[in-house]
Amino acid sequence: MPHKAPSCTALEPFHVLSKILDFANEDQQDWWHSTGPMLAKILQHAGYDIHAQYSYLCLHHKCVVPYLGPYPANGKDRWMSILSRFGLPYELSLNCSNSVVRFAFEPIGPLSGTEQDPFNAHAIWECLEKLAQLGTGMDLQWFGQFKKDLVLSAAETKFVRDNGLDKGQVKTQNKLGVDLKGGKFEVKMYMYPYLKSVATGIPIEQLLFDSVRRVDQDHKLDTPLTILEEYINSHKDKTLSARLLSCDLIDPSRSRVKIYVAEQMVDWAHLEDIWTLGYRRQDPVTIRGMRLLRELWDLLNIPEGLCHFPDGDYLELGSRVHERLPLLANYTLSPNDPYPAPQVYFHSFGVGDAAVADALATFCDRQGWTEMAQSYKDNLFSY
Repeated sequence: MPHKAPSCTALEPFHVLSKILDFANEDQQDWWHSTGPMLAKILQHAGYDIHAQYSYLCLHHKCVVPYLGPYPANGKDRWMSILSRFGLPYELSLNCSNSVVRFAFEPIGPLSGTEQDPFNAHAIWECLEKLAQLGTGMDLQWFGQFKKDLVLSAAETKFVRDNGLDKGQVKTQNKLGVDLKGGKFEVKMYMYPYLKSVATGIPIEQLLFDSVRRVDQDHKLDTPLTILEEYINSHKDKTLSARLLSCDLIDPSRSRVKIYVAEQMVDWAHLEDIWTLGYRRQDPVTIRGMRLLRELWDLLNIPEGLCHFPDGDYLELGSRVHERLPLLANYTLSPNDPYPAPQVYFHSFGVGDAAVADALATFCDRQGWTEMAQSYKDNLFSY
């Protein structure tokens, strides 16, 4: 998306809408004033025109803010989301190469965490209905099947609770992601089958593979899925494990399925193994991508070593972060590529914000993203 000279201040659309829009309660109003300014700024910095800025801020008000739950405060009872180490249910991000703003959130309802919905399985349906009213082309066919396969049923929920199998564990089962582009938006779903695995005794990776095969009725994903299954199974009893699944909520013939893995040993050798699927991928695109990955890895200077997953304990708001987290990666399964396509995520906990910003600005400059390199750090610290 081309960058345009702004004709108004970044926060003008937010301030205008804040005078007009109503809120059902104080929590929603606080969420709007907490998340809205950042969304408004990042939309303008990414080059969205004024009409898109207003449109996406209204989408945020109607379909996101009402589903973020109680506004967080230390000591206040609220649903703790896996999206953040602080349990916050909302995350905003930017695809730098395409200037696409996106956000992820875990829909939370008034019953989330209560006897009626102890593992927050139901609020997502109402949120999706609202999004479907505003968007075109949303398809929930795969969503329904994945939810059946990967999220606790009522009987399984009772079993987990009666046997205390959820103690100290992350309870998030599903969340949504939204990409804002072309004046429209695209919705993705994410599902975490940890609790389903606890209830059924079926390993997480097997739940994921079996569910993909159920939705892939034409067997178009057989080849990449089998390769990924072989790779993950070859790491059993090691430090790599399957974690979650995502897919686009569009016509299944065009939807992408992604399976996510985590690697607890944070070093270049394990990252290279993830990127190449244990050296199964050796094509020129993969090798070039690995060179770029190594360049970014060296710039970020992420501390190496074995990193363990937090055991359901969240950090207090405002606390300093000293812990380090495992590597995360996803593999896109496509009928057009026999090999799963990797994407890697770096957790920068343990590295200062300024150092990360400098590293990313340097990387963008080296890739020829000159404007992004020049503005990235200033924009980041303005949020």
